[in-house]
Amino acid sequence: MRQLNADLHLHSRFSRGASPRMDLPQVCAAARVKGIDVIGTGDCLYQEWLEELESNLQKRGSCYVLEGLPFILQCEVETTVGGRVHHLLLFPHFKSVYLLRELILEGGYSKLTSGRPQLKIPPEKLADLTQAVGALVGPSHAFTPWTSMYAAYEGIVDCYGKNAYHVAFLELGLSADTKMASRLAELDAYTFVSFSDAHSANLDKLGREMTRFLVQDGSFSEIDQALRSVNGRTVLLNVGLDPREGKYHLTGCRRCKTAYTLDEIIVNGKLLRTCPCGGPLKIGVKDRITLLAAGSNQISRVRRPPYMHVVPLLEILKAMKRSHALDIKQVYSELIDTFGNEIAILVDRPISDIKERYPRLAAIIERFRNDKIDFEFVGRGGWYGKIRL
Repeated sequence: MRQLNADLHLHSRFSRGASPRMDLPQVCAAARVKGIDVIGTGDCLYQEWLEELESNLQKRGSCYVLEGLPFILQCEVETTVGGRVHHLLLFPHFKSVYLLRELILEGGYSKLTSGRPQLKIPPEKLADLTQAVGALVGPSHAFTPWTSMYAAYEGIVDCYGKNAYHVAFLELGLSADTKMASRLAELDAYTFVSFSDAHSANLDKLGREMTRFLVQDGSFSEIDQALRSVNGRTVLLNVGLDPREGKYHLTGCRRCKTAYTLDEIIVNGKLLRTCPCGGPLKIGVKDRITLLAAGSNQISRVRRPPYMHVVPLLEILKAMKRSHALDIKQVYSELIDTFGNEIAILVDRPISDIKERYPRLAAIIERFRNDKIDFEFVGRGGWYGKIRL
């Protein structure tokens, strides 16, 4: 068995808002520097990108590989019936992708004209279709207040109906971590994953969230077994941003950035939707989970793998530059040359190794590993949180 770091939620240059340089060579280069061992293709239902994937990925054993990097065929779709919800799909092979394309096109659910297509079906129907072609499905960034399962529905069964049992995983997203999501007992049967949802191959985007699997290799079959924790395959670790850095952690106003507690926004049993300043209030992930947990009146008893809070190394170096003269590119290159990749630096290498040459950086990384990071500003209302280093 091997420990492999995976980021299985990406987009290609064919998705709205994605970098035009989001192509296979860029993804491979970034994954190597970040320390990602298995990567998602992104947007594999889009015909032009699908043809590019077929032309470049080589089958080696049970894996699709490019430049030694295993790829999992992957895309994100949005269902629009019953509310807008994003879902992450993982495919075992190209035949499965083409079969799902046919089902979608023949059913008139979408013309598949974008990298992240909108499907005129409810989530339950999507689960039917993925099951028919042997693909895996799970809610993307499940807790964000936009285009997510818990924004549109009160629970996973409410969302996927009779097919909730077919859901293979739940993606935590940037605004939630294991501790928060584990408050919901209805999720006890589901494996939590952390992936980047990267729209570019920049080193502060790709791999900023990842899941460490214990598997034989980076194939779909091995990842599938790890998600189900069978045959010794499993999830060992989730790594990602502290939810306080996410744009929707606290309930807050988009216009004035004021944060509110639940007591302040519940008036006569109803949630306020407008700030006194006139700006829109968005219910934060923290408060949404609190309300859901209170409504279920159940306690989760499942033991989960650890979740480690990190931020991209470039973000740490930029923060350090505020108080010390620092050539960020030079220091970053030196660190990668010395320690191999970014995940090794942030997660794995002994602090003593880093401290020998970079004592201040080592002290900051140690604080992250011990979960002792403070915030100047906690994310709310569409504004990212700001870490105090």
